[in-house]
Amino acid sequence: MQKILIDTDPGQDIDDLLAILFALQRSELEIKAITTVTWPADKRARLVKRLLRYFNRTDIPVAAGMQFPLRPFSDSEIKSQYDLTHSVNHYIFAEPEDSRDDPGDADAVDLIIRTIEANPGEIVLACIAPLTNIACALRKKPAIAKMVKYIAMMGGETNLNRREHNVAFDYIASDIVLTSGIPIFMGTWDVTRRFVLSKDDCELFRKHSAPVNQALAVAIDHWHPAQSWKPGPVMYDLFPMVWAFDRSYYTTVPMSVRVETKGELTCGMTVPGGGPPNVEVTTAIRAEELRALYLKTVLG
Repeated sequence: MQKILIDTDPGQDIDDLLAILFALQRSELEIKAITTVTWPADKRARLVKRLLRYFNRTDIPVAAGMQFPLRPFSDSEIKSQYDLTHSVNHYIFAEPEDSRDDPGDADAVDLIIRTIEANPGEIVLACIAPLTNIACALRKKPAIAKMVKYIAMMGGETNLNRREHNVAFDYIASDIVLTSGIPIFMGTWDVTRRFVLSKDDCELFRKHSAPVNQALAVAIDHWHPAQSWKPGPVMYDLFPMVWAFDRSYYTTVPMSVRVETKGELTCGMTVPGGGPPNVEVTTAIRAEELRALYLKTVLG
């Protein structure tokens, strides 16, 4: 059984909750902790804790973390972030609010450090969000870098000329993580986007007998108008969960990758470099087989 710590930012895109839903139902995975990042990190933690309660898994520690990126954050970005219809568009999943979902004062950075130190060499960091929490943990306790088994992250793009959100939102943190020496497996935007839940797939959630799946169907209904350009839930964030126990669904190649932190037009991009490989980057996905695995896992 693989021990994982999930670092996530649920609320803006629906695939975070859908990926955690999958991880909770895989016997190959032991979730040791879940941390949330980016304002409102406490509301994002409430979404996670509500999901855990559906599975009677309140034993899994949850902590809210860093509210804003390490990079400069403009006034217009702050205004957009404070718009809850944007940042937590499917918060209905955690409503009505319940005291049992309050994350309290637990700090995500400290929880990351404690979890790694308690399980040296055993923890996979499953990162499906901007890397601010992870970078701050590495800065606060540099020694943990050698205790992490590896990082499996959804983020970055090396094939297309594109800023991918998880890396670009906090390019300073991303640079810290990618230069940490920790083995990294990167599920890139162009590859992970090839698995999308169809309208019919979403209807299966709505018609399912499990209350959690019915609640997620409602969450999908609230999410989709906010990201209507997507055909349905794009399952980017499934990559780290699957990679942690079965590497047959994705193909990767070793590559030298750095994060551009200064370019006026390229800041936040992941750029292939000329040095020794520091990341395994996805190049292909068995999307239909992955879809079958996912639906069988979460719907039975």
